[in-house]
Amino acid sequence: MAMESEAVVGKPEGVRGELHEMCQQTVEMLELAWKGFRKQYKGPLELAEKLGREVHQREKALTKLAVKKSAGQAAALGADQELLLVPMHLERIGDNIEFLVRAIRTMVREGILFTDQEMSDVNALFEQAIGLVECVRDVIRTKNRVLLKHMVEEGQRYEEMANEYTLFHQQRLLKGVGMPKASSVYVAIVDYFKGIESHIRQIAQKLSAVAES
Repeated sequence: MAMESEAVVGKPEGVRGELHEMCQQTVEMLELAWKGFRKQYKGPLELAEKLGREVHQREKALTKLAVKKSAGQAAALGADQELLLVPMHLERIGDNIEFLVRAIRTMVREGILFTDQEMSDVNALFEQAIGLVECVRDVIRTKNRVLLKHMVEEGQRYEEMANEYTLFHQQRLLKGVGMPKASSVYVAIVDYFKGIESHIRQIAQKLSAVAES
């Protein structure tokens, strides 16, 4: 359902509520994409794509709010103005999930099979990505500085883990383990997860900077 931008203009609790819902939608997108990956079935992927369209609609409405020139509206937002930095990054997270969905669709359509190790890697990346997006959702509500620090630290570890997965994957491929066609999809999927994490960390860093100023 499309969000009406007027519903949140000048209402901090409205902005925070819309962002919380936007975060929840990205969590659900990831969960559906993961289900489609595990089952190699397109049904959950279609639902994820539908949620992705809703995320885009919310971002447009919230970005429209962010560029409003009315001094009265800016004053009404007060200390919650930093939230208007978040929608763009949430949309980019949604974009990367959509890329994940397309890659999984390719696997399903072309019957591409991953090795057990590749499946294990991607499952681990899904699990931890969902946890990180849940942190974004929760920090929107709580404004918890400890949680913001956790997001940055865990994000760094996530990036390192993804880089290691790619390196070990390349080493296995050189040894003849796995198929080149599956390899290109695997590497793309890992890159999309890194894109998700990058925007999560940027959200945490920006909110932290505002909190400390």
